[in-house]
Amino acid sequence: MPVLSTGWKDLRFGLGSRLFEEWRLPKRWPLDRMSPFERERELDPEPVGAYLESAGKSLISAWPAFADMKVAGRWAGFIDAMPDVIPVISPVDSLPGLFLATGFSGHGFGIGPAAGRLAADLITGRTPIVDPSPFRYSRFVDGSRPRPLTGV
Repeated sequence: MPVLSTGWKDLRFGLGSRLFEEWRLPKRWPLDRMSPFERERELDPEPVGAYLESAGKSLISAWPAFADMKVAGRWAGFIDAMPDVIPVISPVDSLPGLFLATGFSGHGFGIGPAAGRLAADLITGRTPIVDPSPFRYSRFVDGSRPRPLTGV
């Protein structure tokens, strides 16, 4: 089974036009206008065939019953991941009225119902369904230095 690595040797860096496009983005904008993030929120990347072929071969190697499978479609997307792999479901203290529910690190489908309930509880002021402190946005700015669990 592949092991997720967070080592520097696994990172690939590149410079492209996107870097300079994003560098020129405004740092502030009026709240009654569309932000750069709203224009970019629906990203639709092309699937990388080589990765999908490799994944298919690995699947068949592990479970030969899939040898005759027919792929009906392919899709690619982005995973919003937090440095500690714990989502943010929280108000943003410096912007009253702004609440975040993001960074599910690929687990959004599974924890979506509970995350939605927690977000609704926080927004409406109800007693939260669970302790919201592990999901607080401020952990990235209050000196907590969140890190992913290791040795798993």
